[in-house]
Amino acid sequence: MSKSKHSREKKTAITINRLGIVLKEEKITNRALAATLGYEEATVSKWATNTIQPPVSTFMRIALVTNRDLKDFFVSTKDIDEAEKKKNLKILAEMATNSKRTGKDKK
Repeated sequence: MSKSKHSREKKTAITINRLGIVLKEEKITNRALAATLGYEEATVSKWATNTIQPPVSTFMRIALVTNRDLKDFFVSTKDIDEAEKKKNLKILAEMATNSKRTGKDKK
């Protein structure tokens, strides 16, 4: 597959965090949060759009600086219907498989 075709493929999105919503509620920009935490603005943007996920320890830092409960930053699994749960489980299983470090590629 060519590189240009690969870059046009859309990744399957799964919403794990509510960071973007919380930042809007608190009227905090990605730039301001990035400066406070010492990250690039682009990184915070990726977190807010669920493109990548920060470590839980980073969510804890964000919760402390925004004075919000840590659970405010995550989607409640109780609010996900059965069809969406099945879809999410499949996506998460693929993500886990792709990120496994088996050591097979070492020589």
